[in-house]
Amino acid sequence: MKFKQILFATALLTGLLAIPAAQASAADSSTDPDATLPSYPTAKQWANIKKGYPDIWSKINYYKTSRPVSVTIKFSDMNDTKTVHQKVVRIPKGTTVIGRKFKMNWSKTNVKSYFQFEFDTLSYALLKPALSKNFAAPRQWTTVGAKKMASINKYFVKVHRPAYMPAYSSGDLNKFPGDKVKFSPWNASTDQVRITADGYVEFTKINSGQDSYRLFNLMPVSAAKIHKVRVKNNTRYLYYSHHIKGVGDRQVAKTGSTKYRLAVKNLHKPFTMFDGDQGDFIMSKYQLGNTVYYTQSGGYSA
Repeated sequence: MKFKQILFATALLTGLLAIPAAQASAADSSTDPDATLPSYPTAKQWANIKKGYPDIWSKINYYKTSRPVSVTIKFSDMNDTKTVHQKVVRIPKGTTVIGRKFKMNWSKTNVKSYFQFEFDTLSYALLKPALSKNFAAPRQWTTVGAKKMASINKYFVKVHRPAYMPAYSSGDLNKFPGDKVKFSPWNASTDQVRITADGYVEFTKINSGQDSYRLFNLMPVSAAKIHKVRVKNNTRYLYYSHHIKGVGDRQVAKTGSTKYRLAVKNLHKPFTMFDGDQGDFIMSKYQLGNTVYYTQSGGYSA
């Protein structure tokens, strides 16, 4: 049976699951009302945080598609905030995705099951057939549904975190501005390296002065498919076939699919950022090449 006969686009969820667009210019940290300095708790403070809030680390759920899945995605427009581009994206069998399963009780007799994608963790290589240059990230969850969870389970099988993915992170790493620079925990203000759930490394430069969902183009400056992973102590070594501009990789072979290597080193120096409303975000530092990056890896209510 084809997927479309079981699952359907959840237009009814549009109002319920819509993601609001932040209007602050995240590329200008000096005027961002959410901007704050990073804070480094002491060992004793970390102990108290972990004692008071046992679930501080992000829970990232990985699934692998057991058969091809076609989903409808509503892309925003890079230049016109009122324009929406609706496209069908085909996700091949065997693709690793980040998402979650849940049920929605629309009424006592109408209960639906859903799988919700974290859309921004999919690679440009996968999305390329559906994209145009003027497309921006969608501001709605990408969700598919069925009458029973058993139908969802036939298409999405839970798996362990891939070796190339950082722990407690969805794979988006931004250049660390520095300990004495205020920046927003909500909106990035620096260029980004993405390690995608389906196994790519991408480098994307920030768009200055844009709303949050248009800060990064969906088409990266450069990208490569990961062909090999080696983990040693606190460093992940990602191997691919060609140089990725902007990430500080190294050539380690003359030819082949593992010609270049990117070292992703966990510095084990987490910091917190207080939003003033939602609580504290926990960020982890990573070094890629000679550059330090940060990624959100948890949080707790203040």
